[in-house]
Amino acid sequence: MAMKDMLRMTAHRMPDKTALIMEEKTLTYDQLNCRVNRLAHAMLDLSFQKGDRVAVLTHNCIEYYEIYLALIKIGGVMVPFNNLLREQELHRDFTYIEPRFIFFQAEFADTVDKVMGEIPSLETGICIGDVSSPQHKNYELLFEGQSEDEPDVQVKDDDLMSIFLTSGTTGKPKGVMRTHRHNYLNAHAAAIELSLRPDDRVMLLFPFYHVTFEDRFCHILRGNTIVLRREGGFRAAEALELLSRHRITVCQFVPTMINTLLQEKSFEKYDLSDLRLILYAAAPMPVNLLKESLIRFKNTGFMQFFGQTETGPMTTVLPPEEHIVDTEIGVQRLASCGRSALHFEARMVDENDQEIPRGEVGELTVRGECVTTGYWHLPEETNKLLRGGWLHTGDYAKQDEDGFIYIVDRKNDMIISGGKNIYPREVEEVLYMHPSVLEATVIGIPDNHWGESVKAIVVLKEGMTATDKELIAFCKENLASYKKPSSVDFREALPKSPAGKILKRVLRDDYWREQDRKV
Repeated sequence: MAMKDMLRMTAHRMPDKTALIMEEKTLTYDQLNCRVNRLAHAMLDLSFQKGDRVAVLTHNCIEYYEIYLALIKIGGVMVPFNNLLREQELHRDFTYIEPRFIFFQAEFADTVDKVMGEIPSLETGICIGDVSSPQHKNYELLFEGQSEDEPDVQVKDDDLMSIFLTSGTTGKPKGVMRTHRHNYLNAHAAAIELSLRPDDRVMLLFPFYHVTFEDRFCHILRGNTIVLRREGGFRAAEALELLSRHRITVCQFVPTMINTLLQEKSFEKYDLSDLRLILYAAAPMPVNLLKESLIRFKNTGFMQFFGQTETGPMTTVLPPEEHIVDTEIGVQRLASCGRSALHFEARMVDENDQEIPRGEVGELTVRGECVTTGYWHLPEETNKLLRGGWLHTGDYAKQDEDGFIYIVDRKNDMIISGGKNIYPREVEEVLYMHPSVLEATVIGIPDNHWGESVKAIVVLKEGMTATDKELIAFCKENLASYKKPSSVDFREALPKSPAGKILKRVLRDDYWREQDRKV
């Protein structure tokens, strides 16, 4: 089966099954497939050519699914754009990607109007909602008079299916290319790793422009019901209410979201008895938080997966049966990101790309049929990423004798103080053990004597207190002395990306701004 056949076959098996729910709007699999086919034919009528790149600038919505699935059937290349980007940033990224079409929601019309006039490749704008300009097409009007038959376009497994722009937190965004085969194998692996059942009901919380969206094609493959929520600030009570009302069985969070849920005073009043699996990814889960989560979410299994836009992103998996809190080895493995997922293999290498013995720290490299084919129009970056046939993740990690992988830190997050390597995650794990700490992150800051010193930035739990000296002493009790923070700052909140990751770059900028170096 190919990606272009996935929706058709699911609709054939279970036409009346609810596919998508967003607020009061629902579509069955048959209704979704019919609308997708009509949209695909409409695109062909607009002179769409296989391989055309199509920009999408929307909030999370049902239309996003329709657009993506239609492009899959006619060989289009989906390019989701972060809806938080400003005009200048969009201009930069459109110039790089050169899309022919753009789908956008009406609230972005002014920005699209300005950018379209400056990007020669952008020929057609399609507006979801009231059309503000006569030059744009109306999304719903495209469906009128179009056939519900499957479009007759030959799409191959190695055809390009999507380009996801990396976040750009460390530099200019790069377009990660993903093929139809890549995405089908990823969906197949995820359905198996998650043990998905046809009656699963899934809620999606992340922005659809994030690569985690493509991990969720496994739910179309399995015929699950998918509940959508407009992205934005995460509100614990709202999330708990949706989990309860829709009897959600599978949901993905980042650790900061789980921490917020556990702090919600009304947590116990919600019926979460149908929730059988919580996925967590995108950032390390402190072991203490994970142990508390396993207790509070009583009959819910937890699964961690690790990956990157370039790798899958489901690259390693720590399944529910490996979440063990009553043995020493079980607790130790909670700090790992599991073992290689289906279709992947991993190894650690030194700076010369030589494999190192298990137990030693090196760069995590992976290979398999789900990894990216490279970066759009960036051959040098692609060769660097995929040198030697292995994808270089930029993460420091070690692997134990049983194959469990422990992410030590990002290469560019490591602190070098007085010639010693200090991995922030190790210090953060200890800070999360302190009963007063709600959130913590650790960065290196300029130090004239040591080069860098360790700075902890902490958010305390409501009603709790702690001093900087107390937290430094706590770390010294649990770590080698050279790893302890030299200083601690307290904040009301930590800056986070839309996907929930703590933005260390933003925090670092406050301390390195006046320096002539960044490390």
